[in-house]
Amino acid sequence: NGGLKEVCETLYEGVPYDKGLNNAAQINVGLDIIRTLSKKYNTYLPIFVDNAEAVTKLIPMETQTIQLIVSEDHKKLEVKTA
Repeated sequence: NGGLKEVCETLYEGVPYDKGLNNAAQINVGLDIIRTLSKKYNTYLPIFVDNAEAVTKLIPMETQTIQLIVSEDHKKLEVKTA
């Protein structure tokens, strides 16, 4: 009938992405999906990670990651490079 039907649900260690994962786990699961698709299609683009302050350790990526964080200590935009 032309309608859409969900056929895939993302799980991490058996927990549904949108029903129980905390913000840090959701960010890393999203990065893992991007990493998998990047490898499959051999396409690597910069990734903006919003709310990066919620994650103590991001999973390793084979591309540039730009981490957007909130910090009360910084009143002006600050750019750090590795």
